[in-house]
Amino acid sequence: MKSIITRFAPSPTGYLHIGGIRTALINYIITQQSKKANLKSKFLLRIEDTDKKRSNPEFKDSIINGLKWLGIYHDGEIFIQSKRFQRHQQIAYNLLNKNNAFKCICTSQLLEKKRNENKINKINSKRLCKTCEDNPEIQSLKKGYVVRIKIPNSSQTKIKDIIQGYIEVKNKEIDNFILLRNDGSPTYMLSAVVDDFDMGVNLVIRGDDHLNNTFRQLFIYKNMEWPIPEYGHIPLIHGEDGKKLSKRHGAVDINEIKDQGYLKEGIINNLILLGWAPPNSNEIIRINEIIDIFSIKNISKSSSIFSYKKLNFFNNYFMQKDNDYKNLLDYSQKNNILNSFLNLDIEKFKKLFFIYKKNLNKYKDLEKICPIYFEKNFITKNHRLFDNNFNNLIKDFIIILENLKIWSIENLNQKIEEFINTKKIKFVIFGKPSRLMLINAENGPSIRDILFILGKKDSIQRIKNYIKNF
Repeated sequence: MKSIITRFAPSPTGYLHIGGIRTALINYIITQQSKKANLKSKFLLRIEDTDKKRSNPEFKDSIINGLKWLGIYHDGEIFIQSKRFQRHQQIAYNLLNKNNAFKCICTSQLLEKKRNENKINKINSKRLCKTCEDNPEIQSLKKGYVVRIKIPNSSQTKIKDIIQGYIEVKNKEIDNFILLRNDGSPTYMLSAVVDDFDMGVNLVIRGDDHLNNTFRQLFIYKNMEWPIPEYGHIPLIHGEDGKKLSKRHGAVDINEIKDQGYLKEGIINNLILLGWAPPNSNEIIRINEIIDIFSIKNISKSSSIFSYKKLNFFNNYFMQKDNDYKNLLDYSQKNNILNSFLNLDIEKFKKLFFIYKKNLNKYKDLEKICPIYFEKNFITKNHRLFDNNFNNLIKDFIIILENLKIWSIENLNQKIEEFINTKKIKFVIFGKPSRLMLINAENGPSIRDILFILGKKDSIQRIKNYIKNF
């Protein structure tokens, strides 16, 4: 089997987002599958920073660190596109010398005027420059021009996409796109192709919003007589409203998602199931298993819906597997709010997580849960359920707690059951007001669990404070 060279080529004009993570993940998985048969296969990372005005080192670092955190490791050095401008220019002038490109002096205002005229006259043409290509004076200019590629008017271009199947476009529908701007800087359309060729990329997997670019970029490959990579265009991810995923749908970049306390296992599990289903129908799947059974040919051709409800489901599953509290402590130490509780009482913090974890979507949810359990000067709020009957019951119950030697869930549960049976009352008579007394909430964990989290000292202190004030 021949080696497969894939790449992920994000632009550092923003943080790494959900769509980018999914693209990187699929490229990584396919490369790992290929490595089992050919160790020369590679997954490469290229930072496409040709847009100098919008590119930001902070975004670049975030992308690199985000991939590392997710466990999506690239092979070899990171390619920085802006460092290769001379190489890109060389290819543009090569195409110009081979008569596969031409110089153009049309201004943006002139092109916009032609675009409006075409619209008025109902002319469907993307080729707005009609005169520069055949003008000898323009073609002899030494400066003050852009370089555009030549696209034939006749025939059509056809590709076999490993996801979308065979797709055909008439050449006349492809524009004579710019290779070099009038300041000599290369465009993305040129740079991406040159870099892919020089990096040896033979499989390009990217979003289907690049499908039109593929038909355009093929002419650079053909005119340079370079081998054309295989292509796979992944349908875009949409929000639950059917629109392209964006900030309005919630946290969509890796920093926000990580700060919310999502685990990489939950993120990867969720993203790989967008448009693909494992043959065994088991939704819970880890990266090693994904590498074993994933098939890109089985990805849906339709857009996928990203749901936070689904992400929360997967994340909760992996949080519950955090039996040694490693992920919890790693996150909490970096979260100022949770770290303060961690420093106050790490054992109480662990017990709280143990009790609440089945209902958590992400670690950040603990920020709203912790305060009531760590409050030093806790005061029970008045409530209609606090009557004389309950007051008499709680005075008897605190004696049982004070005499309890081992403060465990099992022992607490046993003592509560014995107390209810001895008093011959329904649990709700004692349970609801007890919860209110301990955490000022009608709903929440069982009484035994609340007592377990608080610990013997704090539990008894809260009950004594209540008895003192009723």
